[in-house]
Amino acid sequence: MKKDLILMVINKLFYPFILCCCLFLTTQSYAKEYPEPETMTVEEAYQLGDLLVDQYKIKQGQPYLKYAADKGHAEAALAYSWSLSTNIMVQTPQEHEYAVKAAELGSEDAKFKLSSSSNIYSDGELFRIPLIKELKSRAEQGDAKAMHRLSLLYFNSSEGDDWKKKAAEYGDAKAQFELGRRYEVGKGWFFIPGNRDKEIKRLYKASADQGNLSGMEGYASILFKEGKKKEALDIWIKSANTGSAGAITFIAGRYLHSLPQITYPEKNEILGAAYLKIYFDSMGNDKNNSLYDARQNDYIDLMNRLTDEKKKQVNQFADEFLSKHTVRVIN
Repeated sequence: MKKDLILMVINKLFYPFILCCCLFLTTQSYAKEYPEPETMTVEEAYQLGDLLVDQYKIKQGQPYLKYAADKGHAEAALAYSWSLSTNIMVQTPQEHEYAVKAAELGSEDAKFKLSSSSNIYSDGELFRIPLIKELKSRAEQGDAKAMHRLSLLYFNSSEGDDWKKKAAEYGDAKAQFELGRRYEVGKGWFFIPGNRDKEIKRLYKASADQGNLSGMEGYASILFKEGKKKEALDIWIKSANTGSAGAITFIAGRYLHSLPQITYPEKNEILGAAYLKIYFDSMGNDKNNSLYDARQNDYIDLMNRLTDEKKKQVNQFADEFLSKHTVRVIN
């Protein structure tokens, strides 16, 4: 009896420390797990670097992206450019340099980036003018993505609003969500007030049906408010199953009732802990996100409370999930 009591005390005192060490080693050891960029194909280096950056292991991913970019890989050059961003309002010199490189390699995404107001250098119009011409030509042929890009290039103007409506009408999922959100915050005019809510729901559903995560979140929120809680939960789980890091922490919070107002689904510490484990087994913290440390502390406290059998269930769920899904930030 005395021996059991001593073991219980030791476990209580040292398990959090051991778990914390395991988490630390998990987030610190990934640097040793990957081959040198030069030993990989250009495409392999790009894919690995892109994944690592999307997992907030930015310092580890950048050498792979730079290697592929310097070998002439357009997507890698743009991804490397984005990884160098420190201020969404202003492009840094090296960020701009690699965006230009990507554009010269044919990346329309890079040309779009260089056409934004964050490009404080002298070449913005050199990219913006021909891009708009090209996008308008494609938009006339019914290209919804081109319409959406025009809406962003003409942001905060009546022309931009018109392009967004057209893009949504032609089925662009991002435009459908953005237009629905615009109506949700009170913008736009409706002759019959009740039609506003109907249109918001229609747009969010259309976006969600195409797998747009923001649309799924918006549509699930509406369903939840309508009392269709199970349908909302199904969408939240579907979102997490895309591998979205944000959706995974969201569903973990729902299961753990992390906020006082959360009452559904029923509290489930095993699933909540499992989703947190999935997140921490996948994601780094090169973004210095303060929420990362807070969630990590919550996870350690939670695992310390669970019995060995429940910890086993947590690990089994997380392992099975990670065998089927790759976790990363999905925009």
